[in-house]
Amino acid sequence: MRALVTGASSGIGRETARLLGRRGDEVAVHFHRHPTGAESLLPELRTRGRDAFAVGGDLSDREEVLALAAAVAGRWPELDILVHNAGGYPRRSFRELTDDDFEACFRTHVFGAATLTRALLPLLERSSGGRIVFVSSVLAFTGSRHGAHYAAAKAALLGLSRSLARELAPRITVNVVAPGSVDTAILAGDSPTVRQERERGIPVGRIGTATEVGEAIAFLTSPGASYITGTTLHVNGGLRPN
Repeated sequence: MRALVTGASSGIGRETARLLGRRGDEVAVHFHRHPTGAESLLPELRTRGRDAFAVGGDLSDREEVLALAAAVAGRWPELDILVHNAGGYPRRSFRELTDDDFEACFRTHVFGAATLTRALLPLLERSSGGRIVFVSSVLAFTGSRHGAHYAAAKAALLGLSRSLARELAPRITVNVVAPGSVDTAILAGDSPTVRQERERGIPVGRIGTATEVGEAIAFLTSPGASYITGTTLHVNGGLRPN
């Protein structure tokens, strides 16, 4: 299978790309500001002669999104898997947020994802069983004390994914993975005290890993998930019961 993973130069995206490559998929590794992170993954993904390439683009810029889609279309005649993972979490209180902050967040997480999906639909429709996975967040369900714009954007992905699941069936499945606290750059600024507080609030007693989220994404893009669409798979250690 052929897969495009956005935001794959680090964290959840990188581990997802690695897991897909290990099972035999060909992978397009998307990056925005960190080409070295994406390119360093390619030798591993190219083992056994599989195709893998890095492709850049700012998902908040419509023209760059279309160029990204064109680059994938120029390489592959069809696409089996599209994983929407890209996008940061700029923490800020609601009082500090501006209209530009909200717009920037939605442009990356929602508008960019929608534009890329639309542009790649012809390739996905050529697949014998297309898979789309959006990476949302537990904050889409609980809200955030220092990121209302991020929580709102991640919540918007739920409506988008459920709508696409209905519209694109039966050829393409569309699902969401909603991580909780995961050991990525987003939590890098936590002090030891803050980290301990996080862990105490999680029933399984620890922070999750990027690989564990990647495994959930890999499952939803596998043949074994062919009868699953329009759903959200929570990967949060019990932080928010379903």
